[in-house]
Parts: sequence; structure tokens; C-alpha cells
Amino acid sequence: MLSEHARGTIIQPVDKKRAEAAARFVELVSGRYGDVSVEFDARDVSIRITPRSGATVDAVLKLREMARAVALGFAPEQALLLEDENYTLAVIDLKEYVNKPNRLRRIKGRIIGEEGRVKRTIERLASVSVIVGDRHVAILGRLEDVEVARRAIEMLIEGRKHGTAYRYIQSIKGGRR
Repeated sequence: MLSEHARGTIIQPVDKKRAEAAARFVELVSGRYGDVSVEFDARDVSIRITPRSGATVDAVLKLREMARAVALGFAPEQALLLEDENYTLAVIDLKEYVNKPNRLRRIKGRIIGEEGRVKRTIERLASVSVIVGDRHVAILGRLEDVEVARRAIEMLIEGRKHGTAYRYIQSIKGGRR
């Protein structure tokens, strides 16, 4: 249980275009975590997570991570996968790799590919879901798969060829089967 000093409201801001998904997420998790209140604030466009006495740290942290996934652009149903301890969410901040807007556009283009082909290939090969946002790349899936996809995406950011990133995924995933 959380101590009285650790009970504060967690506020996860949500982009206006994701407000509907955030409201649906709140509907899906309402009542599932009895001692934690989850609400959608339409005025601030945010998800509010308020632990009450009896709430567990695990429940609050899971809800925070699921709310973050929705805010990043994942569907609420995908975010619920994070209830399973084998699933994780990783976020690559593209601003850490670039300092010019043109370079950011180029890197996002390399990750997405023509008509989304590169992104879909990485998702298929690594068995993950990928969201490419304005300044980030979010990856949701099983822990080991997310790590493989993250490294492959970092390879693309560093300028390696797409085939090299695909072969990396295949070599790691092929060895696990």
C-alpha cells in the first residue's frame, strides 16, 4: 500500500486529437483498480490517476504507464497490454539525436518509410507496435521484443541501412524461437 505521503494525483496530459481515446481508456479501466480513481478531465484534456488509501504502488504505476501509452498514441486496448508484467513501453526521444528540424524530418522518414513500410516491417519482425510522433518513437510489446525493436530503430537513426536493421531483428528473434 502507498504511504499517506505518496498519495498524490498523477496527471497525464493528452493531445486534443487523442481525447476520445483517453476517455475510452478511462471507461475501460474504471473500477478495475478499486482503490485508484481514474478520470478524464475534458477541460484540461488529461487523464487523472488518484490513489486512495489501500491503493498499491503496482496498480498506480501500471495505470500511469497505460495512460502514458494512450497519450503517446496507442489505442486504449493496446495500452491495456501493459497490465501484463511481460509487456513494456519504451520511448525514444528523437530530439536527443538531432538538432535541426530537417534532420528530424529525415529520421522520421527513415523510421516510417514509404507508405509506412519500414515501420510495419519492424512491427512484424519484432512483434511490437510502434508509434512515430512529432518528437518521439514509442514501442509497445513484450520486454525482449521491445529491446530488439528499439535497437533496430536506433540503428536507423544512426544512419545504418534498413536491411541491416531488419537482419539484426531477424538474427536476434531467430535465435529465440
